[in-house]
Amino acid sequence: MAEKELTTQLNNEKQKSEGLIEIYASDIWRGFLKLWWICILITIICSLAMIAFSFISFKPVYKVSATFTVQTQDISASGTGITSYSYYYNRSTAEQLSNTFPYILESNLLQSAVCEDLGIESLPASITATSVEGTNMFTMQAVGRDPQSTYNVLISAMENYPSVAEYVIGSSKLVMISEPVIPDTPSNSRGTVRNAVLGFLIGIILSCGIIAFYAIARDTIRTKKDIQEKINQNCIGILPKVTFKKYNKEVDRSILIDNPLTGDSFMETVRQLRNSIVSELDEMSKTILFTSASPEEGKTTVSTNLAIALAKMEKSVVLVDADIRNTSVEKSIIKYEKYNKSGLDSYSQIKNVPDLGINIMTFTVTEDNMWKVINTEYLEKIIEDLKQKYDYVIIDAPPCALVSDPITIAGVVDTTILVIKQDTVRTTRIKYAIDSLQSVNANILGCVLNSAASGIMGYGYYYGGYGYAYNRYGYKKYGYGYGYKYGYGKNRF
Repeated sequence: MAEKELTTQLNNEKQKSEGLIEIYASDIWRGFLKLWWICILITIICSLAMIAFSFISFKPVYKVSATFTVQTQDISASGTGITSYSYYYNRSTAEQLSNTFPYILESNLLQSAVCEDLGIESLPASITATSVEGTNMFTMQAVGRDPQSTYNVLISAMENYPSVAEYVIGSSKLVMISEPVIPDTPSNSRGTVRNAVLGFLIGIILSCGIIAFYAIARDTIRTKKDIQEKINQNCIGILPKVTFKKYNKEVDRSILIDNPLTGDSFMETVRQLRNSIVSELDEMSKTILFTSASPEEGKTTVSTNLAIALAKMEKSVVLVDADIRNTSVEKSIIKYEKYNKSGLDSYSQIKNVPDLGINIMTFTVTEDNMWKVINTEYLEKIIEDLKQKYDYVIIDAPPCALVSDPITIAGVVDTTILVIKQDTVRTTRIKYAIDSLQSVNANILGCVLNSAASGIMGYGYYYGGYGYAYNRYGYKKYGYGYGYKYGYGKNRF
């Protein structure tokens, strides 16, 4: 038994880690989609900056070199007193010259001689000398910024070196093999391509850092624990993502528990949500308001499926579409064409959808009756009438951080549930929505974490592997001109 519990614990920890990895991976991808143009701009700027740097910082270097052998002095033995030079070139002499060269330079003997010869105070170029390995050849090289002065330094060094080095190797003479020439181009390059590539890599690194910071710094609701700690609310349910993998246009894409394509995980979590809500409500609580802080968090999906789930318990349910600026409930079940119409008054209409076992109530909104429909007294009367007729009244309201309608309704219903799409809306905005609801003493039952990534229920995740499509709100002038400068765009359920 202990081994089984340990295995279960390890599996749970693994699922938890996988869930967190998935969330942060989603954050990084979200950051890339949001900041991709900034990343590209940074990369281009870094590349151009490094290219400009290669031009600004470039200092040309010119090299002049000559190769020669050493001719040692040999006084003739004929007694004529005539000095002649042998033509015996040995490797050891060249090596000796190259080996002693650094010391001669350090002693300033050769430098002083070259400066005196050229009539300058300091050398405009550095001088080096090396022996060609495996040969009796000797190479002298001058490196400087100016081609002509570098050439002059080398020529002077070649002429003055034998006399300076005479005390070391005796009298000698340099026999040139390869003559020096004044260089036309510098020996080094600007490294434009190299710097451009380096700038590109720097831009990529900076972009990755920005995206990582964006992912880490996002203050959103990700887990059940976040709901409890960040906004001090109870998490009453967690719904997984739902993604339809088939791209056939004829496929039913309605996110309803009666649609088999939504998957067993989604259906089961809706049933769990239903049971959780029912257990929390007393016998007198019949009216439930669903809202969210921002658009596209899935409140319509949650409220519609809860209504259907309650109807499957043989309960009479009416789903009220109180989002009068963006009616979406009816659109979410548009495939169900068969329904019976009725109404409580001239401003409202109730449609019975027998296939789902629920009733849908919508409002007839005009410029003349707009303010009457959202009037508190009118809503109280409507809700009271519905409570007498139905077991449950489910109200789908607009986002409470955008408009005041749900705040008004929250004050006259039995309980309110806030839908939060996982890792989408900033915590400060959600807190603002909660404060607005609490300002009218709304009874907030808790929050539903929607579109959750895979993980563990205990940590606020549930494995689903699905994804949601949501109603898309846009901002525009309200069509009827009721003084609202905002409204909602086309439904994308």
